[in-house]
Amino acid sequence: MKNTTKKLVSIFFVCIMLFSVIPMASFAADAERPVVNGRGETYNHYPEVRVKGFGASSVKIYYEDDPEQKSLFYPIDEDRLISNLDNIGSYIVKSIKEKQPNILRTVIYSYIMDSLGMLALNPDGSNMEGVTTEPMGLRYKGDGKYEFYYDCRMSPADLAHYLNEGIEQVFRETDAEKIELVGSSFGANVVTAYMKEYKDQLYRIDTVLLRAPSTGGMNFLGELFSGNFNISPIGLCDFLDDMAEAPVFSDFLYLFEETGLLKLLLDCFAEPVLKTAVYMGVADAARDLLSTLPTMWVCIPDQYFIPAMEFLYGKNYSDADHEYAELISKVTYYHNEIANKATEIYLDAEAENEDLKVAIIAKFGQAAIPLTDGENTMDDGLVSLPVTSSGATCTTYGVAFPDDYKQQKHTEYNFMSPEWNIDASTCAFPFRTWFIKDVGHATSPGDYETLSAEIIHDNIDVFTNPARPQFLRYDEASGKLELLTAPEEKKETAYDRAFAVFRRIVLLPKNIFEFIFGKISDFFSK
Repeated sequence: MKNTTKKLVSIFFVCIMLFSVIPMASFAADAERPVVNGRGETYNHYPEVRVKGFGASSVKIYYEDDPEQKSLFYPIDEDRLISNLDNIGSYIVKSIKEKQPNILRTVIYSYIMDSLGMLALNPDGSNMEGVTTEPMGLRYKGDGKYEFYYDCRMSPADLAHYLNEGIEQVFRETDAEKIELVGSSFGANVVTAYMKEYKDQLYRIDTVLLRAPSTGGMNFLGELFSGNFNISPIGLCDFLDDMAEAPVFSDFLYLFEETGLLKLLLDCFAEPVLKTAVYMGVADAARDLLSTLPTMWVCIPDQYFIPAMEFLYGKNYSDADHEYAELISKVTYYHNEIANKATEIYLDAEAENEDLKVAIIAKFGQAAIPLTDGENTMDDGLVSLPVTSSGATCTTYGVAFPDDYKQQKHTEYNFMSPEWNIDASTCAFPFRTWFIKDVGHATSPGDYETLSAEIIHDNIDVFTNPARPQFLRYDEASGKLELLTAPEEKKETAYDRAFAVFRRIVLLPKNIFEFIFGKISDFFSK
């Protein structure tokens, strides 16, 4: 139960854009000669600058008159958040039972503001009165590796300038000719912004590695913050299936969805109340908190951007005299000139810098939060595979391409997944994009880190090492990345045969109704 509670807290955290992501890999490329830094250390690789994901390398945020930093607003105490959620389940049940969304709406707003309200920024982007942060910049981690610490509320476009100062610091401290630049999840957004704002400095970078980059945003957050909240029945099944351990539960869950009863339940009872409660509760908090954080907008995909602007700032969001005009200008610039042009930025960087290499590691195999019908697309639990891979073509969750599907590009090579559900030929960097199944967005097992190191140290592509092909899967038991193979044909068991009979019986009324209704429709349409 405790693990389930923590998962729910993590889900809630994501929806308000305050989640931590994976630790960065520790790796570097071979250099032509040893590098000696200002500390007298020698290492046989270029210095490495790592930008971790949202919140993972955030500076502390606290009251400025508290030198011991005990009044922390960030990082946030997870145990405190869990304890504050003790009664929220009962409020959800009460709201649905009594059809009173305002009950849950008030609880959601109070929970967000009591826990996170002091993280809000003023309309000009400054801290609330009395709130301050640690200085931003690089911290040395040893063996030529630096980690960028930043204010997790700021726009990547602004953070890029602090990152540049840190990179300049590395060059001053070492006699290195180049550095390695690594971004993970939200850290990839910061790296992308740096590549845009300082493109004339990219000749000094040997490799850019992007791990599970979120530059294209997250669909479920786009829906949530643009007023289009919708619980997808099949997405809900996929999501719960990921969390369930008993196959029997999954079988009955999907059968419940197949009968149409799950959709009916959501439409008639849960969704109207939850939609109103979540919308209004989050919208209330958004006006006082979320809309003040530029980082929230990083997670809004392009198709939801304008609706989200109107939902949070009002239809007059583009007015020059809007209260948040300065913030809106920053957010719009990042969205239009960096997020929407991320792939173009990567391709231009390689084209204009002969020695620079861009590589990507994407994850998939876990259902995302089921707020949209599109969230059962291949993803890592948070970000869809086409986004993290910068252009892969893939199927929906648990579905394969048709047998006659043809690889779209680079047909002289095989870029098709063994499971026949991903076409990597359409990626921006098909020769240097790896796909790892069964590793969640916020997970970073040891062998995953080893792969990251090999991409840099050995300068491999997806065809270099047969043990490290383009498609891999994580085996939790061994803790290793293994070759992803075509799914084996499942042997039918007695349970399978019994459940198939039970399924036909349960679906019989529905099938009869659909048959009769179809015949009637055909008759009147003639």
